[in-house]
Amino acid sequence: MKILHYCQHVLGIGHFFRSMEIAAAFSRHTVFFVEGGDPLPGFRAPDHVRRIALPPLRMDPEFRNLETAGGDLRDIQARRTAILLDLWETVRPDVLLIELFPFGRKRFQFELIPLLERNAASPRRARVVCSLRDILVEKADPDAYEEKVISLVNRYFDLILVHADPACVQLDETFRRLAEIRPLVHYTGYVTRSLPNPLPPKVRGRMVLSTGGGRVGIDFIEAVFRALSRLSNPDIRLQVHEGPFMERQDREALRERAAADPRISWHPFSHAFLKELAQAELSLSMAGYNTCMDILASGVSALVYPFPQNREQSLRAHRLESRGVLRVIRSLDPERLAAQIQEVLSSPRPPMEPLRTEGARETVRAIENFASRA
Repeated sequence: MKILHYCQHVLGIGHFFRSMEIAAAFSRHTVFFVEGGDPLPGFRAPDHVRRIALPPLRMDPEFRNLETAGGDLRDIQARRTAILLDLWETVRPDVLLIELFPFGRKRFQFELIPLLERNAASPRRARVVCSLRDILVEKADPDAYEEKVISLVNRYFDLILVHADPACVQLDETFRRLAEIRPLVHYTGYVTRSLPNPLPPKVRGRMVLSTGGGRVGIDFIEAVFRALSRLSNPDIRLQVHEGPFMERQDREALRERAAADPRISWHPFSHAFLKELAQAELSLSMAGYNTCMDILASGVSALVYPFPQNREQSLRAHRLESRGVLRVIRSLDPERLAAQIQEVLSSPRPPMEPLRTEGARETVRAIENFASRA
C-alpha cells in the first residue's frame, strides 16, 4: 500500500513527531511523508518513509500570519501546490493521510483543496483519512468554523482518526457538531514512543527542562531559573534542552543566565529525549501533545506549564493531572514554583490511571482494514 502522508507543523514540533511516529508504524508499506514546516535538523526517518520537503512555511507566535524562510509568499504557495499535485500524479497513492486539516490548518487550504479535488476527480481515488490530535483549538466564530469543517469533511474524507483515549477526552468536547460528520470517527488511543531497552536508571536530583520547538516558552524557562535560585538542595541538577527553532537572541540570553548557576547545564535538542526523561526525577515542560505523551510513556514525575494562548494545552494538562500522569504549574511566581518543585521531588509519585497508548499501531490497523474494503 502506498500512503501519501501530509504534515504541516507551524510553531512547535509535536505535529511532526506524532505524524512521523505513525509513519514509522507503517513498516509493511511505503510512506511518502510530505513536511511543510521548518526542517528538523538531525532527524532520520525509517527506510520505508520517503520524505518530501515543501518550501517551508510557519505561523508567527500569535498565529496571525504565515511566515516564509525567505522569498515571496505567493510564489512559495504556488510552488508548494505544484509539488503536491505532481507528487500525487507520480505516486497515485492508495491512502491520502492528512494531519489536522480541515479541523485546523485553514491557512493551508490553498494547497490542500486542489490536492483533494485532484484526488476526488480520479477514477482511482485514494481513501482520504484525517489524522487528528486529541483536542482542538477554540475559534473566534465556532459556528462558522464547524460549518466549514463539516462541509469539507463530508465532501472529501472517508475516515477520521482521533489520537486520544475517549475515556480521557472526546472530540465532541471541542467540536460540538460531531454528530453531523458522516465519515467514521475512530479513536486510536494516544500516540506514544517506545521506551529504550534496557531502561536507564534514574539519576538522583536530575531535572529536565524543555519547551518543545522553542519558539514559545521563554518566560517559562526564565521562571524555572528564578525558582531554582530559591532551592538550596545541592543535589539538584537542571538539564535544559533547547528547542530546535528557538530564536538566536533568546538562546544566547538564556545560555548566559544558565552559566551563572553551576547546577544548570545547557544541552542541544535531543532525538533521544525519551531516554533523558526516563533518567530524570522530574520533568519541567510545556503541555504539548508529544511532550505529555513522553511523560506518560516514561513515567517520570512532571510539572507542566500549559501554553496560555488557547485552551488546548490547559485542557490536556488538567485531564492528565486527574489521571495522575502529571501536575499542572498554576503560577510562575518564583517562590510558588520553587515550592511546587520541592514538593514533587520530596513526595512519592501518585499512581496513574491506565490510558490507551497504542495509537500508532491502531492507526495502521484501522487504515489497513478500511483500505481493504471494496
